[in-house]
Amino acid sequence: MPRIDAKTLNLEETVIKVSRVAKVVKGGKRFNFRALVVVGDKNGHVGMGLGKAAEVPDAIRKATEDAKKHLIAVPMVGMTIPFMVIHSFSASEVMLKPAAPGTGIIAGGAVRAVVEAAGIHDVLSKSIGHSELNTVQATIGALRELRLPETEASRRNRSLAELVGPKMAARYAEASAQQQQAMPELERSERSERGGDRRGGRSDRSGDRRGGRGGDRGGNRGAGPVGAQGGGPRPPAARPVGEASATNGATPAPEV
Repeated sequence: MPRIDAKTLNLEETVIKVSRVAKVVKGGKRFNFRALVVVGDKNGHVGMGLGKAAEVPDAIRKATEDAKKHLIAVPMVGMTIPFMVIHSFSASEVMLKPAAPGTGIIAGGAVRAVVEAAGIHDVLSKSIGHSELNTVQATIGALRELRLPETEASRRNRSLAELVGPKMAARYAEASAQQQQAMPELERSERSERGGDRRGGRSDRSGDRRGGRGGDRGGNRGAGPVGAQGGGPRPPAARPVGEASATNGATPAPEV
């Protein structure tokens, strides 16, 4: 299988586990950190990698570079996988099964991280084993075994209806059409959510500041006795020039 160029893809990394490991040498033990990372573009490409270093950031960077070198293409029918597949790696076993649209990802832990990075939206799964590394390896192996029905039919020199039946062939064609229509809408919604969250946060903060200043100004300008609305005493207004002569220069007494 030809290597997939990671530079042409918009990959996102997910750190599954960071563990501390030790190497026993003649002078004692050398401690390092091991990072398990999964990368994917959520559009049919996923890869996993391991990295070891004395510091956690270096281990994650090495694991990400290793994962980009081992990308695989995942065939999908609509938003799910073509057929059920079971794969074992060491003491772990993973089962992936296609699901109806709207089911979501029924998986947990390492399996969920891998299928989300691959861009699968509807799938049922079952995993046996406790090691995250073995579970990820089993999931990647299961995704490697997937084949598109059209590709398998052409390899066997048969039509799709002869291979899976006319009903399933019509269902595969409908799912492919729905996938082509849903992918642009999904990308637009993700971009709008990312932009709307940032813009919404700024508008909320600025709105609070404007509201606070407006409330203070409104209290100062409110009708009623001076300082009744928290505005504090106001400075005396400027008196017209002719008003002092009308009162013989004396300040009028305040009204009771």
